[in-house]
Amino acid sequence: MFNRILKSMREKVRRREYVVTFHARREMTEDELTIYDVERGILTGEIIERQQA
Repeated sequence: MFNRILKSMREKVRRREYVVTFHARREMTEDELTIYDVERGILTGEIIERQQA
């Protein structure tokens, strides 16, 4: 299941079909990350666990 989700996320990044919320931008700024860092993480990373809300 995670592979299907990750594949879908990667396609969205490649096509630039995503929206970064204000909250996400604020979190990125606090962590000193750029949108390119986030994209690279999605394109090259892996899902290692699922967090419950």
